[in-house]
Amino acid sequence: MKKLLLSISMLSMFSLVSFQDIDSKKEVRYLMHHEKEVKTTYQVDEKFYGVYTGRKNGHLKLNSDGTGAYLYDYQAFLPENCEKGEIPFDWGFILDEKGEIVKFERSYGYSYPIIYSCTGLNSFQGCTQTSLIDYLLVYKDGTITVSSSDDWHKAD
Repeated sequence: MKKLLLSISMLSMFSLVSFQDIDSKKEVRYLMHHEKEVKTTYQVDEKFYGVYTGRKNGHLKLNSDGTGAYLYDYQAFLPENCEKGEIPFDWGFILDEKGEIVKFERSYGYSYPIIYSCTGLNSFQGCTQTSLIDYLLVYKDGTITVSSSDDWHKAD
């Protein structure tokens, strides 16, 4: 009976370890940027999820499922094939060779390169670019801003 209980306990420990290992791994997704696949993940700290806005109507939305939308503050002179409105995309933070999220230390804090890969008819820069690399800037005080906009920040 003791051997049976010991075996069950050990099996439980191994099962627990394997589930923990599965949960700790990031979802890896390859997004296209300039005809190259880039290794990314959208499983990041939840502080990055949400809406980034500024003084005008534009915004950036990052959903926890790896989808999002970008709306330019100012939309003018768009070609006929490019509709005004949100640009839907899949997004991901870039991963290095070791599977770690790429970030750059700056005097203000850190910058994280992020890729937006369009999923609808609209795309970036007057519908000429189907992907965009941007940076989320995380300041030492915890504020997060978007490098492609002069005033977009994430509200708490």
